[in-house]
Amino acid sequence: MTDFLRKSKLVMQNRGRPMSSREQELAKLARMYSKYLNGPLGHGVMDHLSEGESFTIRSQNETLEIMKLEGKAVVKVLEEQRTKAPNDVGRLPNLH
Repeated sequence: MTDFLRKSKLVMQNRGRPMSSREQELAKLARMYSKYLNGPLGHGVMDHLSEGESFTIRSQNETLEIMKLEGKAVVKVLEEQRTKAPNDVGRLPNLH
């Protein structure tokens, strides 16, 4: 079992205590992304990844890491990092 998958499974285990509502929300988010990416609509994304390759999706509140392991998407919610830094919009092309 890879380190990524082991850590993902540890995140999902509640270590003998009830999961907080936030932890439940994050687990649900990871399940939803996993279901989508491993379903028919997600194959377009996953087919472009090599085995072991990963990418991240960052939203305002969460960062998700998606890795292709054994042909399937494994989704891990990374620790939330709150920063007051402005968004890096310099990388975006001018949209008209």
